[in-house]
Amino acid sequence: MTRCAVSTHCRLPRRGRNSAFASSYDWATLAFMKSPIRVLALGVALAAPLAHARECAAPPVRDSDQAMCFAIRYADKNHLSYGPAFKKTIGKGRSAWTIRFADTRKDTKGAGWEVDVDVASGTVVRYTGYKGSER
Repeated sequence: MTRCAVSTHCRLPRRGRNSAFASSYDWATLAFMKSPIRVLALGVALAAPLAHARECAAPPVRDSDQAMCFAIRYADKNHLSYGPAFKKTIGKGRSAWTIRFADTRKDTKGAGWEVDVDVASGTVVRYTGYKGSER
């Protein structure tokens, strides 16, 4: 019995054994990536749906993670900042979750915003914005 009869490895197209570069087959499949504009367009096409893919669980709002999801969705819709420079505080009342985003940067002391998310519907029922103190 020969080596090719036992293994299917010898039936595949051979690549250069000692070559540090990809074979011509690999370069042909990646030919469309030679243009930086095409690479950028492909990256944007793949990343754009992920940026707007925030789906929250259906109401009623049962826990703080779900309330935070509704607050961030509201922030995205209204172009509010909520990045790593913001301290997040969550509290639960009888009929609403209160989520506060306080800006912790030195030049914006006291700035931030907060929302109340209704427990039953998951909608924001109150928004309050705080402007930082002027120096």
